Amino acid sequence: MEREFLTIAKESLNELVDRLMETHQVIAPVPRNDGVVFDVISSPKEMDLEYRGHTLLPPKRFFFPEKEILFVYKVKADGVEIHDKLEELKSLRQVIIGIRPCDITGLLVLDKIFTKMFKDPYYIARRKNTLVIGLTCNEPAEYCFCVFTNSGPLLKEGFDLLLTDLGDRYLVEVGTEKGSNVVRFNPDIFSKAGERDLREREEIIREVAERIKAQKLPDFTSLYDFMRRNFNSKIWEKYGRKCLACGKCNFTCPTCHCFDVFDDPDLSLKSGKRIRVWDSCHFISFTRVASGEIFRRERTSRVKQRIYHKLCYSVDEIGIISCVGCGRCIDVCSAGIDVREVVRELEG
Repeated sequence: MEREFLTIAKESLNELVDRLMETHQVIAPVPRNDGVVFDVISSPKEMDLEYRGHTLLPPKRFFFPEKEILFVYKVKADGVEIHDKLEELKSLRQVIIGIRPCDITGLLVLDKIFTKMFKDPYYIARRKNTLVIGLTCNEPAEYCFCVFTNSGPLLKEGFDLLLTDLGDRYLVEVGTEKGSNVVRFNPDIFSKAGERDLREREEIIREVAERIKAQKLPDFTSLYDFMRRNFNSKIWEKYGRKCLACGKCNFTCPTCHCFDVFDDPDLSLKSGKRIRVWDSCHFISFTRVASGEIFRRERTSRVKQRIYHKLCYSVDEIGIISCVGCGRCIDVCSAGIDVREVVRELEG
């Protein structure tokens, strides 16, 4: 579809959110514990759309929750009765607002995994029933490097509406028919964007990109052959000794998607739940098989596995890297491991 550009005053955006809340669950960035997290809101006044950088946990948790019940069951005399939680998701209607371009790219990566490579009905139902309203960055945070992963500061796809903060108003780019419908049903609060509005956004995005480019990193989307040549580099032993194998990098990553599934029966063994939870390739138990053998016992192999999956194995599997340059893994790492420095060190 042809792109449409509009503007909306900041007070009018609150009115739009109020209207959306009449029919949808609305998820937005909210201040919490000296940071910002995505959460369900009950009033647009709770939103913080002026936050810098990223939230601690990525918004993927509203599409692929850290813990979810897949189904509950009851054992009866004539068999097993199963109630699939998927039925409840079919009626879900949610809006997520304030999601950064890097996190939108993260959802596009998960789409390739959960809707194409494998078809996960729970993810698909949430994705289908969610309106995505993105928000570009007016300034990068300390660990941002999205320019080098081709995931920001501006996107061409993945959003229904994309906002850019122009001070007293937002420039609104319409990305899909769903986004166009929001505009069509609320004509009183949108105005057609002018050349000045477009130039302002262009300048904001240019400045953000230039500040990120100052890091002078290589193009992460083109590291495949380089990484293959350095698979046996000695630096992996160094980072293996540093890594605490805590899994924080996995749990804060917008694209990590490994999970475990277990049954949780009650004490009578007559009913229970099947539950899916996030898992981490840094955990020593991750590669344990039924015989008890662990295939990545050494932390060196686990550190290497994660970085190679982001920059190489992902290319083999879905055709693109699965690092979006958000910098969360750098921000939360207790051992101070920085994937940017790893790549620089490999370059020698």
